[in-house]
Amino acid sequence: MIENTPHTGDTRVDELRQQLRSLGYLDAGVDRFLLGPTKGSHSPRALAVRAGIRVGLLAGALLGPTTAIGLGARLPGLVTAPRDAAVLGLYMAVLFFAVFAILSALTSLGASAVARPNKRGFTARARRVASIAGWSLSVACLLYLTLWWRNANAGFGWSAPVLTVAALALAVTISLLLGHAVRITTLAVLGAVGGATRVLPPIPPRSWRLIITGSAGAFVGAAALLLWTAPADAFGRNHPALTVVSQGRRVRVIAIDGFDRALADQLSRAGRLPRFEWILRGERAPLAPEDTSDPARIWTTVATGVSPEVHGVHGIETRRIAGVQGIVSAGSGPVARMVRAGTDALRLTRPAIASREERRAKTLWEVASEAGLRTAVVNWWATWPAPARSGIVLTDRAVLRLETGGALDAEIAPPEVYDQLRVSWSALRERARAAAASRFSSSDVGVTTVLRRSAELDATVIEMARALPGPPRDLEVIYLPGLDIAQHALLGSTEAGALAPSTIAARVEGLRAYYVFLDWALSPLVEPRQGLVAAIVTLPGRVQTPSEGIVAIAPAAADSVQGDLTIRASAAETEPLAVSSAVDIAPTIYYALGIPLSRELAGTPVRQLLGRSAPEPDRFVSTYGRPFAEPVSRKGQPLDQEMIDRLRSLGYVR
Repeated sequence: MIENTPHTGDTRVDELRQQLRSLGYLDAGVDRFLLGPTKGSHSPRALAVRAGIRVGLLAGALLGPTTAIGLGARLPGLVTAPRDAAVLGLYMAVLFFAVFAILSALTSLGASAVARPNKRGFTARARRVASIAGWSLSVACLLYLTLWWRNANAGFGWSAPVLTVAALALAVTISLLLGHAVRITTLAVLGAVGGATRVLPPIPPRSWRLIITGSAGAFVGAAALLLWTAPADAFGRNHPALTVVSQGRRVRVIAIDGFDRALADQLSRAGRLPRFEWILRGERAPLAPEDTSDPARIWTTVATGVSPEVHGVHGIETRRIAGVQGIVSAGSGPVARMVRAGTDALRLTRPAIASREERRAKTLWEVASEAGLRTAVVNWWATWPAPARSGIVLTDRAVLRLETGGALDAEIAPPEVYDQLRVSWSALRERARAAAASRFSSSDVGVTTVLRRSAELDATVIEMARALPGPPRDLEVIYLPGLDIAQHALLGSTEAGALAPSTIAARVEGLRAYYVFLDWALSPLVEPRQGLVAAIVTLPGRVQTPSEGIVAIAPAAADSVQGDLTIRASAAETEPLAVSSAVDIAPTIYYALGIPLSRELAGTPVRQLLGRSAPEPDRFVSTYGRPFAEPVSRKGQPLDQEMIDRLRSLGYVR
């Protein structure tokens, strides 16, 4: 049992220091640092705590920078400058200091009870117990660092052998050194508990052959673990060749958020939505009800064809660590919310907006661009910062940048598109304002203001899509949020239950007018064109009760044929297809473009949606690989706070 003796009366540590020196424990510089607490007269318990603090300092100094490097490799958006790396290294050093200091102290004190200093054979037991403690920690640390490297290296693994060998060698060195530190401090505490009458095992002569053999064995074990657990794309298949079998079609995907199928059907039967009625004469399939309360999460699922657990975007709001410019996913669920609230209260984190850097799966336009197709995406969630190699990208911050002006902070790519849009921005914006102002008038000024603001945003996005330069794209993806914004502002307020029925009726009528506006505004995007397939995707938006969405292929012309794609234009001939899911949309678009399907996709293509009587067989690749992670050009003033303020004014964040 460990004695709790006063600081001034315990002389065992002084005796211990003499014994340690005679047995060779203080010959090495690291050992002298770790056993520095033996200089004074302290109780064994105090010695364990002080020695543990030194082990923690050593662990923090070694693991802090290495894990910060790993974070920077895995989450490029988190580390945007050397300062970010330094701050993260400091955070991780403090974390590992606390973990290893506590672990070392508890290990030493626990070993003293197991070794039973008052029993015979103490020397052999002390050697055995300390060795077990040291090797256990070495193995655990090596496992952790190896798996950390596997997760942090963005999937390249053994396709970058030099870097991987260097990382594993560093992991082995750190693990063995920390294991040695725990072994030495454990022996020191055992000696303090046993006193001068109990002899510690001497330090064996240093055998470089043994050191090299042990290190090599640890390295081979770590390499085997990395090979065993490495993902399939870690061996040079991160960017597989994608062979496109095209039928000469182009695809335009128009995403409409906040769309209520029942309300649209009422207006369509009344003859107020001629274009939507025309669109729905084509092939269509209902989308199963699911949680659409967070648009960033659900629309990233639509764009990637995988679940949020795979693509990594769990919500509009994310977090920025204090002192770091980059962002990191805030997670979801009650525990994540509690942690966010606590770290925000302590000023360790602050709110930010979901970005492309959080995504762990490629989107439609990224895969199509990599396959050699011309692509453009306009106003989609979690697209900022825009990468340089994914076609034309007008991110969810593009409108804000065009309004603000100044140098780009990766809101639009390539940069020359920004230059061209700036020239026409005033005229483009004026057309959008005029369109919104001319379509809405109501005795309720508040309702009119909401509708015009939403309509102006949708009209702006449509004008931006129409103003894109260059030859026609093989794939265009456009997101229209205005209907969801208007619906949420008019009917999503907590005060809705206190409104008079006439007021609620006026707001619903305002939404009906918005459907009519949207039907008119979409005309230039869905008008029949040779070789163009217009895919309309609608979801119910931020509603409390999940409801159906729709995915539809607009007919090009009555009874027309585009390649081998036949669209039936008669409503009597067209029956709704089986219920699909949000994860089925991306595979369907890939199928229409002739891009092989990844086996990692969660959904399957809805072939009947394309009207094929004899669909061609599926072609597969094992993976599309990880998203592009190369740094992007970010020279302009960041619009982080402006983006938060904009989304707050639109009701997306609080």
